[in-house]
Amino acid sequence: MLTKAHRVYHWDRLSNSIFSDRLEEDCVPLLARGIAVYRARIGDRLGLVRNAARTVLQGLRPDRIEAAIDLLDEVATYEWPRGGRQGDERVKIFAAAADAHPLLDPESRGAILGPALGESVFPDGGLTARLYADYPEFHRLTAFPETYSAADLRDDYDLAQAQALLYDATAVEVDAGADLKHIVQYARLSRLLHRLERLADGRYRLSFDGPNSVLRRTHAYGVDFAKFLAALVQARDWQITARVAIHARARPALYRLSSKDGLRSRLAPPSLFDSDLEEKFAEKFGAVRNDWRLGRETMLLEAGTSLLVPDFSFRHADGTEVAMEIVGYWTPEYLARKFRKLAVIHGVNLIVAVRRQWALAAGDPPPWVLPFKTAILLKDLMPRLEAFRRQAPRLGRPRGD
Repeated sequence: MLTKAHRVYHWDRLSNSIFSDRLEEDCVPLLARGIAVYRARIGDRLGLVRNAARTVLQGLRPDRIEAAIDLLDEVATYEWPRGGRQGDERVKIFAAAADAHPLLDPESRGAILGPALGESVFPDGGLTARLYADYPEFHRLTAFPETYSAADLRDDYDLAQAQALLYDATAVEVDAGADLKHIVQYARLSRLLHRLERLADGRYRLSFDGPNSVLRRTHAYGVDFAKFLAALVQARDWQITARVAIHARARPALYRLSSKDGLRSRLAPPSLFDSDLEEKFAEKFGAVRNDWRLGRETMLLEAGTSLLVPDFSFRHADGTEVAMEIVGYWTPEYLARKFRKLAVIHGVNLIVAVRRQWALAAGDPPPWVLPFKTAILLKDLMPRLEAFRRQAPRLGRPRGD
């Protein structure tokens, strides 16, 4: 992913719309030259590799070059000394050389540094590279994937520019006509605060609090939003509408993106679970426990005009069904809104697992809240499940693929 410093976009002042940069087809040969540099410079330090790449990428528009190089660095493999030993070596060398400072004479320099470094002759720049090998400038390129192509780099660039625009989104809506199950799963895996509702035309809308909204963890949430987009582009029939506040004093600009724009991601399909908490819970519970069968995001619940896809569902052999939602990211406003939304769900056996400190901070929690400290304990959950067996209302509609 790119930083804001390498973000390239186009702004239409009349419509106050914004567009992320896309590379043209005639850029592909230049990208291939950049890739060739990385493959040819195995063993060189990062600074030299990047400078060589800048030279062959001069045919690109200047504002695109650094972004392309950053993406090449993400694909490349670099090695450097770890564990703080390099810093200890610098201290030892500086202490040995302190009395003879400045070491301008190569012979005296070698006599003092030789015993400390195990060598006394260094090529031009070699001493600096040796002393500061743990600094990014001096990291050594050790590998570059043989299968990575110029087309891959172009796809990565186009996607990364779209991701970088969303870092400053104040609000985002995703309309989905297909692959709803996967899109909701992507949002959960990316730990994004979202609301789900059904539209009049039968499509579904996910509304997100953007990274540049009232959240306390703006940077981390912005990165999670970028991860969501990388997964979303693998789905079908979707459209994003976002308000992006590029400049603090300017009115947020409108940003639209859809599956028709042809963005591609090389990411593998997402894992089944949103977090370690959920994965560990599922492993602990197992597929079946005490005649309760565990399901993962198999239900769709109606909460007024909104829809909710619970994290887990439990179905007993006698037909009793229970839905369980686990609250991840939170703000006081989000938790209060979540509780209000869940309160309008009727005729459903519902459990909402919330970290104890969050539940207490929200005031008097509703009876369907299951507080937990660091993990959801079966000794707390199982009595809740069994209590529902005396009443078996219909759960939400089962969700198909």
